[in-house]
Amino acid sequence: MNLVLTIVIKTICSFFGTVAFGKIFNCPRNCLFKAGFVGAVGFGVYIVLLSGFGVSSMLSNFAGTVALSVCSEIFARWYKQPVPVFSIPGVIPLVPGLPLYRAMNYTMQNGYSMGMHTFVSAALDATAIAMGILLVSGLAKVYKTSKRLVAQVHFHDRL
Repeated sequence: MNLVLTIVIKTICSFFGTVAFGKIFNCPRNCLFKAGFVGAVGFGVYIVLLSGFGVSSMLSNFAGTVALSVCSEIFARWYKQPVPVFSIPGVIPLVPGLPLYRAMNYTMQNGYSMGMHTFVSAALDATAIAMGILLVSGLAKVYKTSKRLVAQVHFHDRL
């Protein structure tokens, strides 16, 4: 029960953190809470996989980013806004800021081995985030292009 409560509290905090970063990045006012929802979904998937199921940090980051990217694509079409309005604030809770800080701190204190280990782990997490966004945005573009091509084929068949 303690684990579930921790996951819920962290997910709620990620909602408010996403809304705060959305405000800093001048996200439209009517999209702030929607972007907060996107961030909470992404972080919720991440924290459930990481803490609840013991999945690696890199794979948890990838799955969380895929979830928030799909939500961002859907919300962008529903609310007629650009995708980054939702995805950029939404990805903020997943960014491995603390591991990067720790890697620099270890390095500055002559703990080069631990610093490199922590840095590589943080770099893999950041790469997983980038790959998740790239995968979903690429699939969305393929879907949109194929839909347009099918419509053109049907148009030309009618002529």
